[in-house]
Amino acid sequence: MNARRAVEQAAPRAQEVYLLSISRGGGLFERHGLTTPLRMSHFLAQALHETGGFRILRESMRYSEGRLLEIFGVNRHTAAVTHAEAARLAGDEEAIAERVYGLGNPRKARELGNTREGDGFRYRGNGVLQTTGRGNHRRMGAAFDLDLESHPEIATTAEHSLKPALHEWAVGRLNASADRNDIRTITRRINGGFNGIADRQRWLDKLWPLLSGRGAPDEAWQAAETDPRTKRLQRALNDLGARPELVVDGLYGPATRRAVRAFQRDADLKVDGIAGPVTEGAITLRLEAIGGG
Repeated sequence: MNARRAVEQAAPRAQEVYLLSISRGGGLFERHGLTTPLRMSHFLAQALHETGGFRILRESMRYSEGRLLEIFGVNRHTAAVTHAEAARLAGDEEAIAERVYGLGNPRKARELGNTREGDGFRYRGNGVLQTTGRGNHRRMGAAFDLDLESHPEIATTAEHSLKPALHEWAVGRLNASADRNDIRTITRRINGGFNGIADRQRWLDKLWPLLSGRGAPDEAWQAAETDPRTKRLQRALNDLGARPELVVDGLYGPATRRAVRAFQRDADLKVDGIAGPVTEGAITLRLEAIGGG
């Protein structure tokens, strides 16, 4: 099944501009190495999450007071929006964008290359992977001889919408992560954290059977290459008493996720089955404590 047909089935409300870009994107996909069902499934899963099922062209900044605090509040984001600010800003897209991405948040503005008043809104999330920031628009445009800095709107045209996303994918060397079915690394490099990873996994689970073809394994993890990092994780969990004991095969499947969740519950961590930096750090500390005892 081709990529467009898979997206139409997985996301029936997808915007036509995205569907056109995918159906015309064969050469771009090939040039960037998205030539296997597993790579394409991971790329599209990330894109579908970032765009709400290919329904969002530009990031909406029309946040309610509660949502502002949840995403950009104190101890949640470098913007550290207070309750008083959230009440004042709620619903004002341009003011919110300037406060969290622009000059109202100097640290994030430097990171994104936003240098002028209004940059936060002008360069808010854009296109297939929701490219954000003046600097990112400049860099990604330069890779294709496009002036995305002066014309960010062309990142949502059928002709060009895939280009910034595929450049980000290539720079992150994410084909290798897709080959290992390493959705953790892919999500962290695209998102900067693990926000929405459960939804990204749901999209992957929808896409894999549509793209993999006859004779393929039922689940994407079964088709992956062995991941040395996952092997180390499995050995560590076994050393900590995982039951049933894990097969150390380097595949991050259901048994490994269950063992990670069991450790997280025991360690009073967020229970999500994702072995991110906090969980990996806690595993290391527990192993050191056992070794020291």
